[in-house]
Amino acid sequence: MLKIQIETLADVRGECDEILASHWREIAVWPDIPLDPDWTAYENLEKLKMLVIYTVRTEEGKLVGYAVFLIRKNIHYKGHSWAANDIMFVHPDYRDGRIGRNLVRFWEQDLQARGIHVVHVNVKVAHPALGFVLRLEKYTTVEHGLEKRLN
Repeated sequence: MLKIQIETLADVRGECDEILASHWREIAVWPDIPLDPDWTAYENLEKLKMLVIYTVRTEEGKLVGYAVFLIRKNIHYKGHSWAANDIMFVHPDYRDGRIGRNLVRFWEQDLQARGIHVVHVNVKVAHPALGFVLRLEKYTTVEHGLEKRLN
């Protein structure tokens, strides 16, 4: 049985390198650009209560997934708050069709309790499975992002 919960950066920082590397190997658009998180920026966002980390753990406590959101007032709609995903991943060995939906439902319940009005989640075109899960949970496509490597 997998457990979904809210944790702090301090809770996960010491054990996330392996799963982050696995995530990066699977979805990196520019694999020659090394993964190098700015942990100080994450710490600062957490202090400002602009970061929330949802984790997926095994019964033994092993970290096997996460969804990290940035929370802020929307500068276009100052009376409303948005949560935008920063990063999310469930290790392939634990993708069973249920955990993704359970994780979505968990973050929705928590974000709603925090007063968040809108959740925005980016989905990699080359990895559409997350989009399938989100559409099952009534998310709709609202925009497409384009990217170009400049150097």
